[in-house]
Amino acid sequence: MRIVVRAADARVARDAQALLGAAGISATALAGPFRDAPDGEDIRIVMLNDPTPKSGGVLTQLVGCSVDAPPLVGDAGAIALNAPPRLLASQMDAWTRVAIAEEECARRLATAAALGITPPKPMEPRKLKALYIGAPSSVFLALERTLTDQGGLVAAAFTSYTGFDHLHDEPFDAVVLNGATDPSTALSLCSALRRNATLYHLPTLMLTKPGDTATAASAIDRGASAVCTAVTPSPASMGWLFEAIRRERRRRAAEHEMRALRDLMGDARTGLWRRDPFDAHVARLANDHHVSGRPMSMVVLRVTPAIGAREPSPEVWRKGFGEIASLAARLMRDADSGMTLGADLIALALPAARLKNAKRTAERIASVAECTAFASGEGGAGPLVFEQSVVELQPGESGAALLARALRAIEVESIPA
Repeated sequence: MRIVVRAADARVARDAQALLGAAGISATALAGPFRDAPDGEDIRIVMLNDPTPKSGGVLTQLVGCSVDAPPLVGDAGAIALNAPPRLLASQMDAWTRVAIAEEECARRLATAAALGITPPKPMEPRKLKALYIGAPSSVFLALERTLTDQGGLVAAAFTSYTGFDHLHDEPFDAVVLNGATDPSTALSLCSALRRNATLYHLPTLMLTKPGDTATAASAIDRGASAVCTAVTPSPASMGWLFEAIRRERRRRAAEHEMRALRDLMGDARTGLWRRDPFDAHVARLANDHHVSGRPMSMVVLRVTPAIGAREPSPEVWRKGFGEIASLAARLMRDADSGMTLGADLIALALPAARLKNAKRTAERIASVAECTAFASGEGGAGPLVFEQSVVELQPGESGAALLARALRAIEVESIPA
């Protein structure tokens, strides 16, 4: 992503650039009057007290704030520039996901409209709800008052076991872990959330004893959104927790609409598109990425029985290939689009993705699916082999040409020498 930091003061812009660099994020610093970024701009970061330039032409615009104060930035997204590098990197990754999802959602709406498809209803708003896990503290009361003022509620669980049961049984917007009395258990639970696909993005606030910097640092390393002491509720920490909640609600809303639009233009059983809508959408993807200058990639996978494996019957192969197609849909991003071609090919279009990102997607799908044996009839099983073709959109290339180039690579590579 082309990240640009804009500030009226050159020193402020350079300081922000350095903080992003410490978090492993490469950014360009532009100071003074607004001017176009020389190499283009995907994510724009502006300073809290600077005049905000127009956000047209970028994926998203964020406000650079201090982690020591609540991010009072209205509807704009915020990042804590002076947060620990791991937390800053996490915030940037999360906002990038939101931006890509919202742009792709708008694009799918346009494709559906062009095809005369009625858009789906947006996701129904859900009452704000948080889960508090651990011994009672004053933070619980502060959180309860805040959510009650917004029409929400807080549920409580006194042990990690009952807390995890709650998290699996019902949806929550955030979780607060009291690590003041038992930090090791709270940190273990924080880590467990990141290993769960459903709970991975759940905003998390960790409570610690005053002065317990080790637990605070460990919580950030394990994906916590904010940290404060269990004795005194921190307005800044609560503010950043709610910023994470707002961000994740936007991501879930965009992904819900993307999936609904995909199902209207495809096969809800596999999660892949029909051919005509896919072709129309890939053409739109290519045009949009030429205008924005962002990368786009295409993946084609050919699925075949392993050499020496028993040849499945046509019916068994059809069923098994459908299962693999469904698996591929679950392993790619919600913003990616896919379709099946014939009886053995799967094509995926990846917006805002470089060649290396697309290769990782192809390898992830192949590695998982190759470990999945599907029934080949009469109790037998057949291992699978995946040929992979990955290409990146070239200047002036159409969506149809991009797909043809990816297919051509598969066909050429499959011809024996």
